[in-house]
Order: sequence, then C-alpha cells, then structure tokens
Amino acid sequence: MAEHKILVFVDDLFFSAKIGEVIRQLGGKPVITANMEGIFERLEPDGPTAIVVDLGLMGADAVDIIAQLKKQSGTMDVPMMAFGRHTSPDVLAHASEAGCEQVMPRSDFVKRLPGFLKDSM
Repeated sequence: MAEHKILVFVDDLFFSAKIGEVIRQLGGKPVITANMEGIFERLEPDGPTAIVVDLGLMGADAVDIIAQLKKQSGTMDVPMMAFGRHTSPDVLAHASEAGCEQVMPRSDFVKRLPGFLKDSM
C-alpha cells in the first residue's frame, strides 16, 4: 500500500504541528516545508496525495508556489487546499486563479481539513 504523503507549505511552527497531527491521525505522512527548495527530492519515490498551502507564508510567495505546483506533471492533478486571512480576500482570489481547488479563510480551514484529507487519501 502506498504511503499517503501530504505536502504542507507552512512556516508557523505551532500551526504546522497541529496540521501534522491531523494528517498522522488519518494515516498520512506530513511533508512540511516553507518553500519549494528540494521538495521533489523529499517526496520521492511517489508524489504527494494532497497539498496544503498557507497563503500567509513569510519567506515565499504562496500564490507562486501554487502556480508552480499546478505546472509540474507530478503535482498538477493533486488535490490542493489553501488557507489565508479573511482580511486578505485578494490573496484568496489569487490562489484560486493560480489553480488551487479549495481556498478558504483560516477559520474554515481548521474545520474542513479532516474531510479534505479523507477525500484525498
């Protein structure tokens, strides 16, 4: 049986721990990073089962990461969920325009993450 790797772009240590715990509870393996550097090597031999992106990344352009992943053959069809501040509706809209299928405020993300992961695994 293939391992369900969930690629998570987040740089908030507290929130990454919470996301990672939800993933592990559902039988997945979190691959947590804050940028694209070396990410495909970390995912070998299989690609991710799902992708989660924090639109509030401090050291990287989250919308650009979404666009890059949607152009890569190994990730273009992988279900993706992004979350951000409800006070930044323009960033949420840009993430959707870049190809992210599910974009929502952070408060909705917390409630919807388990269902998204179950559907993706």
